[in-house]
Amino acid sequence: MTTAGHNSGDVSDKDRKVLFFINRKNYLEAQAAQKAATARMKQVGKVIKADLGEYGLDQIKTYEKAQTPEGQAKLKAKQEAERQAMAFAGVPINTQLDIFTDRAPLTERAYRDGEEAGLRGDSLSNPYNEGSAEGQEYARGWHDGQGSLFAGIKKKEEAASGDELIIRGGGDPFAEAAE
Repeated sequence: MTTAGHNSGDVSDKDRKVLFFINRKNYLEAQAAQKAATARMKQVGKVIKADLGEYGLDQIKTYEKAQTPEGQAKLKAKQEAERQAMAFAGVPINTQLDIFTDRAPLTERAYRDGEEAGLRGDSLSNPYNEGSAEGQEYARGWHDGQGSLFAGIKKKEEAASGDELIIRGGGDPFAEAAE
C-alpha cells in the first residue's frame, strides 16, 4: 500500500519530471515568502526597538504569553527562577507572594480590560452587563483604547510620510527626470 505523497514505481520518468518541476516551483515560492516574512519581522523588530526600547519586543512576547493560563504559569515560573538566581547572587529583592493578585476595584479592572481590548483593536464585546457600573467602565475603557490606538496610528503614519518627504528631498520628485 502506498501512502499519500509517496510515488511508487508506477510513475513514468516523464511524469516524475513534471512533478519535480511543479514541486520545485512551489518550494521556491514558499522559500521567497519565508525570506520576505523574515525581512518583515526584522523591520518590525527595529521599529519596536526604536519605539519601545531594547526590551520592547520582550514586553510584547511576554504580553502575548500572558494571554493564556499556560503562558501565565510559565511566566510566573520564569520570574520565580530569576528572583531565586538574583537572591543567590546577593541582589536584594522584594519577595511578595501575592504579587499577581489584582486588588483594584472591579470598575477599575473593567475599565483597564476594556481599554486593553480597544488598544488591541478587538470589537466591543462587553463581558459585563452593559447597564452595570462595570459594564459602563468597560465600554468607556474600550472607547478610550480605540481613540488612543487610532491617534497613535495616525501619528506614526504622519511621521512616516514626513520621513518620505525628507528622503525625497522635499521637492518635486519628477523635476530631475524632466530635465
